[in-house]
Amino acid sequence: LVGKNVVVGLIMIFIGILFGILAVISFAILVKVHRIYRSSGASFQKAQAEFATGVMKNEAVRGAAADAAAGAARTAVSSYGSDNRY
Repeated sequence: LVGKNVVVGLIMIFIGILFGILAVISFAILVKVHRIYRSSGASFQKAQAEFATGVMKNEAVRGAAADAAAGAARTAVSSYGSDNRY
């Protein structure tokens, strides 16, 4: 029984080490992307303008956004009268 517990413990430690490595790699990539973004002269206002002129002119995207908003509103209205808190 103790031998099995040791094996399970080692597997958990191995998974934890891999998770830690993944977290470090993700942080390094985030820092790299942030540095590229800051050095490019980009700003939040430019991103908003690009989004408004590019993405929101696409009819498929606009339709999907409208459908999502309508579905959320329908769900909110239909659950309003019930006794559910959530």
